[in-house]
Amino acid sequence: MKKLIYNLILPLSFLVIFMWSVIGVSQNRSFYDRQYQFNGTAEHIGIRHQDLMSVTDNLICYMTNQRPDLEMQYGVKGEIREIFDQREKLHMIDVRNLYMGVIRIAIGITAAIGAGLFYVIKKDGWKTARATLNKKYLWSAIGLVIFCLVFGILIATNFQWFWTNFHYVFFTNDLWLLDPRISIMINMFPLNFFYAMVTRIFIIFIIGCIAVKLIFTDFRKNKA
Repeated sequence: MKKLIYNLILPLSFLVIFMWSVIGVSQNRSFYDRQYQFNGTAEHIGIRHQDLMSVTDNLICYMTNQRPDLEMQYGVKGEIREIFDQREKLHMIDVRNLYMGVIRIAIGITAAIGAGLFYVIKKDGWKTARATLNKKYLWSAIGLVIFCLVFGILIATNFQWFWTNFHYVFFTNDLWLLDPRISIMINMFPLNFFYAMVTRIFIIFIIGCIAVKLIFTDFRKNKA
């Protein structure tokens, strides 16, 4: 039992770091703000930047079940109109269900890791548990490096293929196929927006995995 827990702690830690990276970046208001300004999103849509940020705030609240719907009206190209059409709203139901599922799984895995750490530390003590996990990090890191290489190559060389197949895997309909001529949502979040988002998630994920290594490294022993 103890050996199994030791073997699971690091792979699960890498997985949950990735999930929390997704959650953190997707709720980072300043990230949206910078991307909108970089892409000239407000000007392209024909909406005031502060209104676009209000739409984004409402969207984030909807995604986290803090808002019941996406009914909202703002001025677009001089006309007050509903921001999202019915197809966009139906798609966002699917996105919210997926997103909330990720949050629930992340919370569950985090709790399981905490319980596992508590168990091995209680059995072996912090120093022994840390040393054991530090040794196991090398083997877990091999899988991590392979994942990062494959993921990084896909992002860098053919992001559109990656993003399209992501939708085929996680959605059972074609509601995500939106017309940029009429859809405000797809103009808010074009492919280069998601490229920047996925890249940011990837970077934070790597930093988080390195932090795990630092936590389980006994620097005083190395110094001695």
